[in-house]
Amino acid sequence: MKLPKVLILAFFGMMLFSFTACNKDAKPGNVTIYLDHNVAGKALVFDEMNYTSKAGHPFQVSRLRYYISNVKLHQADGTTFEMEGVHYRNAKEEDTRTLILKDIPAGDYNKITFTYGLDENTNVDGGLENTQTNIGMEWPIPGDHGYHYMKFEGKYDSNGSGTIKNFNLHTGATKGNQNYINMSLDLPTVKIDDNNWDIHLDMDLNQWLENPNTWDFDEFGPMIMMNQTAQEVLKANGATVFKIGNVEKK
Repeated sequence: MKLPKVLILAFFGMMLFSFTACNKDAKPGNVTIYLDHNVAGKALVFDEMNYTSKAGHPFQVSRLRYYISNVKLHQADGTTFEMEGVHYRNAKEEDTRTLILKDIPAGDYNKITFTYGLDENTNVDGGLENTQTNIGMEWPIPGDHGYHYMKFEGKYDSNGSGTIKNFNLHTGATKGNQNYINMSLDLPTVKIDDNNWDIHLDMDLNQWLENPNTWDFDEFGPMIMMNQTAQEVLKANGATVFKIGNVEKK
């Protein structure tokens, strides 16, 4: 039986469309990561006594600066994409809020990992570019090397007594101990294919002060750079400071 010419043409048209669709190359895309901050869900406002720690001290934040590094996006099959370099965040400077991952290979990404601070390969004298920003983050303790991971500073009212004191949560490697934190956070599926995505990475400053250890400003005092016990408390608490916020395709 002879098929009508129109059916033959339709059949070959469908085959050609199917072949083209199946062989369309998936294309890379970009991800913008926004580094945002809150205190137990409240907006971070500087220099106002808006917050109370678990230890009972009203406090305010005057400075927040830190590094993250080794940023990677992961697919379920183990494929990874790594951002080169180190990102410096100053919560008072909008131009440090974002880091952009460009030309990410197509695929479904479901996890982000990164290092809070700097690992031992980077955290050495001269390990970062010699800028005013990095010079200002240098770790000044004799015998140690490298840079601060974070400067989280402010004032607190000691147990609400009206006695105002300073606190300086400066984290870094001290006495030969590495105190950086490797973070791993699950993502809703970020499907990269010729598109752009926004990922909001939120730091809750209150977590530094309460989970799992209650941080008492009075107990540890204003200077902790040479206090490895204090550094270890903050390292344990730091495991929960970052959460994934809004994730959306642009």
